[in-house]
Amino acid sequence: MSPGSVYSIGVIGVGMLGSGIVERLLTHNVKVNIYGRNKMKLNRLEKKGARLFDNPCSLTDHSDFIITCVTNYESLREVLFGKHGVVNSSNKQVIIIDCTTVTPKQSADCSDLINKQDKTTFLSVPVMGGPTDARNGELISLVSGNKDSYEKAYPILAYFSKHIFYLGTNNGLSNSIKLALNLNIAIITLALSEGLLLANHSGIDPNLYLKILNLTKLKTGISERKGHMMVSNDYTPSFYLKNMLKDIDLVMEISHNLGLVLPMTSMSQQLFRAANKQDNRKEMDYSVIYAFLKELNSDCKKM
Repeated sequence: MSPGSVYSIGVIGVGMLGSGIVERLLTHNVKVNIYGRNKMKLNRLEKKGARLFDNPCSLTDHSDFIITCVTNYESLREVLFGKHGVVNSSNKQVIIIDCTTVTPKQSADCSDLINKQDKTTFLSVPVMGGPTDARNGELISLVSGNKDSYEKAYPILAYFSKHIFYLGTNNGLSNSIKLALNLNIAIITLALSEGLLLANHSGIDPNLYLKILNLTKLKTGISERKGHMMVSNDYTPSFYLKNMLKDIDLVMEISHNLGLVLPMTSMSQQLFRAANKQDNRKEMDYSVIYAFLKELNSDCKKM
């Protein structure tokens, strides 16, 4: 199937992930409509072939599918239900593919409101992977929602996904998995940071520590891809520190509602919150938590 010759796909939100998805679609000659707040990115994507719209409503008028990749629940509600939101479009048969990381309840609430709009449907589709994965078609898409809409959207998802998991009809279920996975990223990054600190203060070259670590079964994608960048103080973002904190906050909200005790998550929240208080780090990569921990230990002696 070749959606590019049949469908127009609207992408709302051109941050790092949204831009990556747009670029991937454009390489396959798909008709892409875009809306977002970052004028520089919008202009760059327009030059590559995307069609720019002034608001989500007008974009929806000209799109068969909408992919939303915005920052948080408040932004998602605004682009869907605001004055010039998606629901105000004359197009009442659009399928919304929401890649925003929100809580399961927030996703389900959006779905309930959207599904009242004639044949419009809302799929919860958080993804695992960063902008490079999006551009290379290597995201992992986690889908929950109406099965017929999922089957129609599958060819669209296949453009930028190497794996697609359909998890059932309950909107929001996929968001639970996404947040649990992001929690792993946060805790693994903290463990890597503390291992590097221990090695460094013990008189061991951190790069040698990483080399040995990555030869063992203890290696992770984070230690392989982020480790040497962390040692080199390179925090070029693939996922902002502030967004990692947002996701940990969402996990804590869910765990509270479920009555769960997650002590490692609680400690991670405190550390990421403290690191996020420094404005210059908010839009650095989440792995900058290593630099924050180094500062906490700056007065400690080294062997």
